Amino acid sequence: MNTQKKAAQTRFIVAVSLFAAALISALALTALGNRTDSYWVAKNALAPGVEISGDQIEQIKVALGESSSRYFSSRTTLIGSFITRAQSAGELISIDDVSDLAPSQRTQQVPIAVRSSDLPIDISIGEAINIYWVPEPSMGGVQIGMPEIVVQSAYIRSIDRKSANFSSDIALTISLIDSQIINLLDATVSGRLVIVRALE
Repeated sequence: MNTQKKAAQTRFIVAVSLFAAALISALALTALGNRTDSYWVAKNALAPGVEISGDQIEQIKVALGESSSRYFSSRTTLIGSFITRAQSAGELISIDDVSDLAPSQRTQQVPIAVRSSDLPIDISIGEAINIYWVPEPSMGGVQIGMPEIVVQSAYIRSIDRKSANFSSDIALTISLIDSQIINLLDATVSGRLVIVRALE
């Protein structure tokens, strides 16, 4: 009898211990999920490209749970960074919507086509280039305008030399800063683009 009684007591103690452990774990997870932390929000509506200053953002306390990694906590300094997507007043600032680079310094990839004779034959991916615009001669054979540089310090992202098998053009993808894109696109309306290897 004593042995059975001790076994029953042991089982009871184990059951109580397991129940207590489960209860404590549940309470801990609930407390962790409800824990609030400070995050940055837009104090006023912010337009893309705006440089963040101290009077444009403020801190609020909120419980984000598993989503917390998507937003900037107050421990992160945002002043001097740039907004890349429009923010509404009171909106939490996402890590995807802020860049350390000004819009004029961020790069984009732009596809262009140039004549096979208008780029160095041995140019390769990753090389720095300058792009010049050359006006086409008019009907009378007179060239209107002078060649001018339209893009500086761009980079070759890809070269499709196979495209020259079907035409005289070679397809390129150019990596360049945002502020030069309009000049490049304007230059494709008329005339030719000439790729020149940039001097280091």
